[in-house]
Amino acid sequence: MLTGRGEQLTKLAEEFSRCLSRNAGVVVLQGPAGFGKTAILTEFARQLAHCRAAVLRIIGNPGEREVPLAALRQLLHDPALPAPAHAPLRAALGVRTPAGATPAAPDTVAAAETPSGQQGFCLALHNLASHVPVVVLVDDVQHVDAPTLRHLLAATRSARANPVLLVLTEAVHERCADPALRTLFLQHPNLLRLILPPLRPDDVAQVLAETFGAAEADRRAPSWHAVSGGNPLLLRALLEDHHTAAAQGRFPTPGQPQVGEAFIAAVRSILRRSDRIAEDLAKGLSVLGRAASPDLLSLMLDVSRGTVTRGLQALNAVGLMDGCALRHPLVQTTLLDEMAPQARAALHQRAADVLHRAGASNLKVAEHLLAAGASTPSQPWAVDVLRYAAEQVLAGDVPLAVRYLELACAACAGPAQRTEIRLRLAAVLLRLDPSAVETHLVEPLTLLAGDRLPESCAGPLARLLLALGRVEEARRTLDRFGGADQDGPGTVHAPGMLGAALIGSTLTTPAYSSAAPAVTLPDPTPAHPVRNEPVALVAEGSLQLLALTEATFEPAVTALSALARGSRGSAEIETWWQLLTAEAQGWQTPGWRTILAMIRSEISLWQGDLHKAVEHASDSLEGISEEVGNVFAAGAIATQILAYTAMGRLNAAGRQLSRPVRDSVFRSTYGLKYLRARGHYYLATGRAHAALGEFLMAERLAKQWNIDQPVLLPWNLDAAEAWLRIGEREPAERLIRSQLKEIGSSRIRGTALRLHAGLSEPALRPRTLTLAVAELERSGDRLELARALADLGRAHRAQGEFSRAGAITDRAWQLAKECGADALCEAIRPGRLKAHERSRVDDSEASPLAKLSDSELRVAALAAQGSTNREIAAELYITVSTVEQHLTRVYRKLNIRGRRQLMVDFPADRVPMASGFA
Repeated sequence: MLTGRGEQLTKLAEEFSRCLSRNAGVVVLQGPAGFGKTAILTEFARQLAHCRAAVLRIIGNPGEREVPLAALRQLLHDPALPAPAHAPLRAALGVRTPAGATPAAPDTVAAAETPSGQQGFCLALHNLASHVPVVVLVDDVQHVDAPTLRHLLAATRSARANPVLLVLTEAVHERCADPALRTLFLQHPNLLRLILPPLRPDDVAQVLAETFGAAEADRRAPSWHAVSGGNPLLLRALLEDHHTAAAQGRFPTPGQPQVGEAFIAAVRSILRRSDRIAEDLAKGLSVLGRAASPDLLSLMLDVSRGTVTRGLQALNAVGLMDGCALRHPLVQTTLLDEMAPQARAALHQRAADVLHRAGASNLKVAEHLLAAGASTPSQPWAVDVLRYAAEQVLAGDVPLAVRYLELACAACAGPAQRTEIRLRLAAVLLRLDPSAVETHLVEPLTLLAGDRLPESCAGPLARLLLALGRVEEARRTLDRFGGADQDGPGTVHAPGMLGAALIGSTLTTPAYSSAAPAVTLPDPTPAHPVRNEPVALVAEGSLQLLALTEATFEPAVTALSALARGSRGSAEIETWWQLLTAEAQGWQTPGWRTILAMIRSEISLWQGDLHKAVEHASDSLEGISEEVGNVFAAGAIATQILAYTAMGRLNAAGRQLSRPVRDSVFRSTYGLKYLRARGHYYLATGRAHAALGEFLMAERLAKQWNIDQPVLLPWNLDAAEAWLRIGEREPAERLIRSQLKEIGSSRIRGTALRLHAGLSEPALRPRTLTLAVAELERSGDRLELARALADLGRAHRAQGEFSRAGAITDRAWQLAKECGADALCEAIRPGRLKAHERSRVDDSEASPLAKLSDSELRVAALAAQGSTNREIAAELYITVSTVEQHLTRVYRKLNIRGRRQLMVDFPADRVPMASGFA
């Protein structure tokens, strides 16, 4: 604290020497808080200890500034006061207690303040000075009561030839008890003013040299000087924080000081010792940040421009400011945190007001509106500012845009504007968490039901309903406002078809409509082979032209789905999917990534890659915060059920079916997917009648919603298969023939031909199944192709063509194995899969699963089935943290990198069943 203060100490010593020649004097040591004034007084007193002098000390106390002579009475308790001086001083100060006793409340204070009392004090002090030089050190004179100052001033003016030296320290920019007296002190004939400047960079280097050495101190000095502002107290606090951090093993950026608790405590101390306006200005600066200016601060704090200027000068002098901003961001954060919430909110609201009036940007004003929170609705312009700011930040900070829109929604006075903002909020939330969208549609749908929905909200509401797969409600919304197509009732006119894309929609193009002629029965001919290439070309062209934005996300999803249906290779589809996912990652839109993962799971299912289907569906579920009953979650779960069922992992499929599903799911297209998945599970478990009920329910809803297209929902082929399982050939054949008469995709036509072959005469089956295989090879659906090949192998075997049948059956088995369809493998070649697996295990030194403990095996099995960490924790009654620890050990033991590589079979006795599932 004394570094750089040698000049002041030297001048104090010289002034004391002058005082010894019988000349009374006054020294005023001025400097901001924390600049070492008290340290200089202490050092000066230490130096005087070797001299024959009475060194008396007075410390200004803000709490006693209004108590007359309270500071002067401190002399009565100073051990440096000679005993003979006690009685005269007590009498002069109106204290009538015995010497050495604790003074009682003065009983003649008024008399002590009179001229005669003042004269008595001066006489007592002069008598003492006639024996020894008297040095009175007054620290923080700005906090000393006015009567004390008048007595001291009178004593120095009347000392004449007595050696009396009065040394006062004063914190600049702080209010004195009596400003007039301060002026009189400064007019003293023997006054010496010493101004304490901030430390220079070389002074800082000198202080740092004791810790870092000279060379390192020179390198660090500029940054440490910049943070401390040359304030010795702040510099000492930075050193303390550095030593604390080093002891704890924490090291800041090389060369930069560690700002911690000691520095913040020093800032608090400085502000407490500063004038009230300086503290208020510091709070105002912490709220306004870099936008602060004297004019804005004057308006925000409702004080004069001159007062603000003086306060800013004080904060700059003390080293807390750099220009018109607080010097360190941690100071700003601390000041904000220490304010009462109501006071902080009020300051942010005033900041928003003055910035709005000053023409600041919407973004800057919105920051303060958001920080003000509940106080925002009092401003009529706040809603528009928040809406504009939300659109501006949407490209880079979606969560912030959501917060702006939420606040704008809360600030709305009328339901029409609130509904408009709520729909925009729901659309933005689709980028973050699709599961959060549904809750924001309750109020708009209520207004729609009561014919109170603004017409401007119809399109956005319909678009969101489509995204949720609620096609019928979307159609009704637009029909209510005349949005139906004249070509047909109930056709939805909306800019996006995300809801349809998520259940497998197509791009409707003339090329696609004429690409696949219907098949004439009972003698189907391959005169015009089906080509989905035009659709693929359109889809690929769209993807090449689209840059992922809010407006293009739905077309991109639709194009990706169409590309998969266009028989493009899985590698090409994977490339496009990864590009879209990377773009979504760049936009920081986890909701988009969730939807893309769901789309990828659908595509994997279409391609017959069952493990990938489960994997991507699990990824999608990880991004959905509210899985229970959510429509998006129902879509991903449906994919998992279909994949697990095709794998033959019925326990896993049953676990997914045991999850609760709300009725609202079945008002969406995701509910159709769920019904279809549940129906196929029932088929696989021998409940054909229950399966038929699910498929027919899906049919009824699809027709009711006017989306009865096989490419969207092949309920007719599903129902036909259920009728065949029941033994009812006639309804099955009617459905299959109806499908084959319609234009359809290669996948639908191939599946229909496969089912129709089962109804044909044995001699006709090879030809029909050959057509089915040709269609399915073009479709890219390897699982359905494996089924057709298996049927074709059996058909050839029935005709006695054993060699040909064996080759086709082997290919079918291999395809089913590649798909992960173990149930189909077993149906094609009973026992071969188990033999294959035994051979594979025998070839290795030991099964990798043997390395896992029972707990690890249970956790891994559930993770492999697609359960999220939260679900695993709930199922096994352990914490999510324990699940994560188990999985980390599993990955290490199995030498894999994550749950995506956990797609293996686990022993059934190690997999816990869901409660209530039989």
